This record gives sequence, C-alpha cells and structure tokens, in this order.
Amino acid sequence: MKQKWISILLCVAMCATLAVGCEGKAKGESEGKSDSKTEKTVEIKNEGDPIVIATMTDEESQIYGELMKQILEANGYEVEASGIGTYNNSTLPRQSLMEKQVDLVQDYTGRGMMFIKDVDTSAYQTDLETAFNTTREADEKNGLVWMCYSPYNNTDGICVRKEWAEKNHIKDFNDFAKYINDGGEMKLAVATENSYFVTEPICLPGWEEKYGFKLNENQVVVGVSDPQTMVANGTDGVIASNCYTTGGTLEALDLYVIEDPEYVSPIYSPSAVCTEDFLKEYPEIQEILTPMYEAIDEDTIRDMNKRLSTDGESAADIASGFLKEKGFIK
Repeated sequence: MKQKWISILLCVAMCATLAVGCEGKAKGESEGKSDSKTEKTVEIKNEGDPIVIATMTDEESQIYGELMKQILEANGYEVEASGIGTYNNSTLPRQSLMEKQVDLVQDYTGRGMMFIKDVDTSAYQTDLETAFNTTREADEKNGLVWMCYSPYNNTDGICVRKEWAEKNHIKDFNDFAKYINDGGEMKLAVATENSYFVTEPICLPGWEEKYGFKLNENQVVVGVSDPQTMVANGTDGVIASNCYTTGGTLEALDLYVIEDPEYVSPIYSPSAVCTEDFLKEYPEIQEILTPMYEAIDEDTIRDMNKRLSTDGESAADIASGFLKEKGFIK
C-alpha cells in the first residue's frame, strides 16, 4: 500500500514538473515572439539600386570609404562598396563621377587646382573653409557637388625626427630656413613616386622661395623607396623626408612634420563628392555625412591611419569603432 502511495505521489510530482516546464517554455516562446516583434529593423530606402562608393588606394581614402559605407547602411541605404580602395590616381574618381559610373567618392579640396579650369589657385593657400568653398563653387558648373569636408589639412610636407626637431629648435619652415642658412647639416630623401616634390612650386621650390633657404643637389636624394624609415633610422645620413602631413607612419616612427604657416603647399581637406543628380535624388545624404566628416580632425585621422598602415587593423574595424564611439551607429 505504501509503495502504491509513493508511486502516486511520484506521478503527481512528475506531472507538476511537466506542467511547470511547459508553462516556462510557453512563456519563453511568448517572450521570444514579443522580442522579435519589438526588434527594430532598418528599412531599405533604395533596394535594388545601391549607392556605388569608390575611393583611391591610400590609407585615408580607404578609411573614409568604409566610414561612408557603414553610416549609409546604418541609415537604411543599400551600398555597393567594391570600389573602395581601387583608384590608383586622383583623376579616376572624378572621371567616374562625371561618367555616372559611381555615385559617391572621397577626394581632397586641393585637387581643384589641377582639375577645375580657371579656378583661383591662390585661394588654396589661405584656410580650410576658403579652399573648400573655392573648389565647391568652381565645380558647380561641372555638375559635381562637394558636400562636406573634415577640418584638417593632409598636404605635402617635410618630416624629421621629433628628437632632432626639439634639439635644433625647429617648429616651422622659418626655423628650418634659419637652420639651413646657418650652415646646419641636411639631407632630404624623396620617395620615387613623389619626385614632383622637388620640382613643383607648391612643394620644395615654393618653401625655398617663401622662407628664404636653398638646398643644393647634394642635400636632396630622389628615388628612394621608404624615405621616412630612413629618417627614423638615420640611414645614409638622411635627416628629413617628404611626407603627407597626416600619414599613418609618422606617429609610429616618431616623426615631426615641419609646420608651413604660409600654406605654400595647398590645403587638402578630405571631402565627400557626388553628382548634382545624385544629391537631388538623395538630399538627405549630405545631412548624414556632414557631421561625420566634421568629427574627424588631424589627431583622429593620424591615429586611424596609423592603425591601418602599421598596426594591422582593417579599415572596416577602424571605421566601425569610430562611428560607434561617436554615436553615429549602434
């Protein structure tokens, strides 16, 4: 009899357990369904007609390409981004835009000096806003729209070791000129692909004329593969090299960019460029991109460039981290 009651009690307990389990499962399923209903999804605004983005191959352009791609996708736009980091010279993005092969590119304000007929070239040696507006206004007749820009200047420059600059009290080209004119030792290395650096009036010849110094042919070596590493290591007596002023290797190699207070080398602020037709179709794109561009200053891009060029991070991860940190995407 006792055994029978035990069996009955066990059956009751098992039924109770099953009932609780079923109730819990049903409750969990119900909650799951409720979560899925409240989960927000971004509505695709241009399904089947993606926005085509393309950029040049340099590290900075790759990062900006990813930034544009991710912020547009987060705002509900389908994007075709296989063209990011594919253009190997500065004429191709502009040509592709004008031929309607792409919708959105990354470019630099100073390019207006080269590509826009009858543009006021002197306006690129004043300030960031003037340089941007000069390009924007001059390019309207070509059907291109310069939507926004980042508040820094990535132009040609000369870099030296920070320790050397501090030791010789060199901050800008006025100090550099005094050092040279006082007989200071100098050897400048220039990368093979940047040979224009020693002939163009917006680079070395311009600095020599504006600040009043002159390097002789024995002080300039053109045609090396990695001049900045030569500076960092003091290879073959190299003290200085050409550079882009926000290059990723500068911080990694502990190099200092000599300041150019007269803006001899034109201002190159990164800008988002599209066609007039594209902006008419998607006017809100300018409102999406402008705050993002304006949030990137010189220190920020130098760090991002360094992480891409020397730390091994991907452009996609760098862009994602920045956009989340600044609250542009979740």
